Amino acid sequence: MFKREPEKINPNKNSFGINFQNSEKVKNFLVKSHYKWVNSVVPGPVMGDTFVLFVDNSRVKRLVELEEQNVLINIEKNTKIKLRKIDVQISNIKQ
Repeated sequence: MFKREPEKINPNKNSFGINFQNSEKVKNFLVKSHYKWVNSVVPGPVMGDTFVLFVDNSRVKRLVELEEQNVLINIEKNTKIKLRKIDVQISNIKQ
């Protein structure tokens, strides 16, 4: 008989490409940030080099997209996580 030990699952390496540790760091940064739209968004996961952000309406989506580069620079400066873009999506219940 084969003796097999259970394999420890690494939550940061999965088939979806979601990095839960980085997602938590970026979420904590946004909660403490000074952006006016921060109360109207829900931080999503970091998938590879893309951060997913859920918004309630198209107005907030446009605001976030206008400030995207500034937000990316501040995330990198404060969390040491290099992201290429923010994928802003409208929540399913609001579509």
